[in-house]
Amino acid sequence: MHSYAKRFRYFAVMALSFCAHNAFAQWEQITPENEVVVSVPGGGEKTVYPSCSLPALPGPEGLTPNPFSFYFEQGESDNLLIYFNGGGACWDSATCLASMQLEFDDNPMSRAAYNPSAGIENTPFISGGIFEDTQENPFQTWSKVFIPYCTGDLHLGSKDTHYVDELGIVTGLPGAEVTLKHRGHDNALVVMQWIKEKLSNDDLSPNKVLLSGSSAGGYGATFNFPYFQSLFGSTKVALFADASLGVISRGFTQTVLNYQGPWGIEDTLPPNFQSLIGNFNHLTLNKQVMLRLAYQYPWNRFAQYSTGTDIVQIQFSKISDQVSRGNLDPTTWGVTESDLGYILGWQLQANASLHALSAFTWNYQFYLGEGTCHMVLNDFCEDNAFPVSSPSPFYNEQSARGISFNEWLHTFATSRRFRENSAAYYH
Repeated sequence: MHSYAKRFRYFAVMALSFCAHNAFAQWEQITPENEVVVSVPGGGEKTVYPSCSLPALPGPEGLTPNPFSFYFEQGESDNLLIYFNGGGACWDSATCLASMQLEFDDNPMSRAAYNPSAGIENTPFISGGIFEDTQENPFQTWSKVFIPYCTGDLHLGSKDTHYVDELGIVTGLPGAEVTLKHRGHDNALVVMQWIKEKLSNDDLSPNKVLLSGSSAGGYGATFNFPYFQSLFGSTKVALFADASLGVISRGFTQTVLNYQGPWGIEDTLPPNFQSLIGNFNHLTLNKQVMLRLAYQYPWNRFAQYSTGTDIVQIQFSKISDQVSRGNLDPTTWGVTESDLGYILGWQLQANASLHALSAFTWNYQFYLGEGTCHMVLNDFCEDNAFPVSSPSPFYNEQSARGISFNEWLHTFATSRRFRENSAAYYH
């Protein structure tokens, strides 16, 4: 785990530099108590336990506290952006613990399957993109809520799960048991409670609300959409999911998106999705979920983004398949040019999903960009694989029919009437 300490120092320097050039950015950090009573959407109350998967991270100088926090920036306009951060996923001993050995490996595609840290790289301070305080950012004046991700559960979990630390990565004791707190749903409920109180006190009165997320955060925003919509009454929340097209293995849907899975989703998913538990189809997962939202919320609007060869999404598709086949060696999970089957399979399934949704809904659109970049809302382009040209995220993306992505997204979020404007780079 010493590699995480190195990462903290590196990103701390970057954050100081970022803040020095963004003196007007006023982010408030909110750290909830370890036990919080929240109002449950639909009525009643519930005690939740906000946390990161590892409340303390081991390092060269002992344990470092790792509490969950979230962030708020008050904007000048009456619009609100809510953002779920990404950072991989984990669901067994190999993905949750053994994969941590890959941090800072010489292979650029070797890395832990998820980020357990709520440290500086899990904040808005260095994310850039849609969070930049610059006139080129069409969302500059919006109020913003940034929800970090350190639970490995796509922001869906409410369960403590036991894993075996075969290599002693966390404990220093090979074969020891480690309990991870998959409390992403608890964290989301705490944020919702905070927003609800600000709304009731008239500290927030948004005219437009954009619920968004990147990678794992895209799934968090999507599955938690009904809960967040319930906060805003007649104000229609727009959903934008970045780099989260749901191309995953059958083994993953059968073990993770099922009853008694490692994250406990049967206790967290909104009623809209409860009937899908145990019935999620790995071949049509994205279509299943988005169609349900589009049909059940006909006056809301929904959108998705991906590059045509998103190498990180392809890698997680491969990881989920390899793990379900019994390959628990993280050093073999990286995507190479020999993985043509995984690459083409992901492309075919992703494309089919996007075009089917565009064809069979009236309130959905997509932007499919060129290249291998992962995520568009921030300044990180995680292609890490093939020597191909990829557009820079957010401000420079215009590979789909020459349409400027950030203008496309702003129009989607703010136009009075929704007009479908899907765009793909090969058209």
